[in-house]
Amino acid sequence: MKLKKDYILKTVAGEHIVVPIGVEATKFHGMITLNETGKFLFENLKEETTEEILIMKLLESYDVTPSRAKTDVEKFLGLLKKHNLFEN
Repeated sequence: MKLKKDYILKTVAGEHIVVPIGVEATKFHGMITLNETGKFLFENLKEETTEEILIMKLLESYDVTPSRAKTDVEKFLGLLKKHNLFEN
């Protein structure tokens, strides 16, 4: 899985925000605010990856249990899928 290129991450006043650009800006009205973990995962989705790799990277970078990492990744991916942010 990989994010569509028309979604970018901006940090404004300490807030991490995903905003659509180009054609996607006409389809998606709004923005998604991310915490530090969401920012980390979003950045790792710029290249082709898998859920398992994201979980592994989260475990390597944060002091979190494997079950928490899995839950966090699943919830995050679900949010992105809901808003159709992945390439087909």
